[in-house]
Amino acid sequence: MAVTTSPNLLAVLDPAKFEIFLDSAINRVDIDSFVWCKMRPATTRTIEKASINAPGSYSAKSEGSAYSWSAIDQGNSKTYTLTESAIAFQVSSYSYHFMNKVALAEFVANIGAAATRKLNADAYGVLAGGFSDVGPDGVSLFSASHPLSDGSTTSNTGSAALGEANLQAALTTMRREVTPDGVLTAAVPTHLIVPPDLEFTAKELVGSALSGADNQINVLASKGLTVLVSPDLSDTNDFFLIDANNSRFNQFLAKGPSPVTYVDPDSDNYRIKDSLVSTQGYDSWRGSFGASVA
Repeated sequence: MAVTTSPNLLAVLDPAKFEIFLDSAINRVDIDSFVWCKMRPATTRTIEKASINAPGSYSAKSEGSAYSWSAIDQGNSKTYTLTESAIAFQVSSYSYHFMNKVALAEFVANIGAAATRKLNADAYGVLAGGFSDVGPDGVSLFSASHPLSDGSTTSNTGSAALGEANLQAALTTMRREVTPDGVLTAAVPTHLIVPPDLEFTAKELVGSALSGADNQINVLASKGLTVLVSPDLSDTNDFFLIDANNSRFNQFLAKGPSPVTYVDPDSDNYRIKDSLVSTQGYDSWRGSFGASVA
């Protein structure tokens, strides 16, 4: 991290502040949500995510007969609106002249850490709120009644506590996830996401060589699940499975110069400010599972 002992900190810090900001944003804070929630640039205030109705599945066709044509219509859609959040602080002109200049540079680093911390928390907020939100298909992210095109429903949720049998059942549920027209999605869970209260239980389940009272080979250890532990999950019992390769979680971000520093001409106070314009959501519930445990 760049530092200086120059009394003219504003002139020296300005070229370095973005590097300090990014260095802290990347290295000082856990950003594991970026593994499963993709960051996208945002160029408009509102973002509409719409899908085309599924084409259906293959069916037997006799030689020379006509095809069965499916209409191409817009299906599930949802509009996301970006919101702005900001952070700012100032140092009095008197303190600015005598304050340790390294400390002022560290304030910039702290802003970078706070930016990443917020983005990470907002991403996990999508999972935490997934039992009560309204998704593109009219039900919540984790629901037992996701509608299919034939009028039936399918589930990607459960209510049983994290344990060997219940994790196996959750993995099986994900394996059976289908597209709107009933075609298997071939979802392969990659991450088990838990609150800190379940960290040790989760790591024992997927990391132990043996399992159960009879000490059988732990098949869960061969599934390649990575455990992510998020303090942003306030419920101490819920757990989640994500297929990071095929899930459709997105975070949209519009970001200007970071951060802005200046000396107020009226008070001579030294000021730093920064803002984030962002939103987050998902296009499809497929590739995910959430257990709401009482």
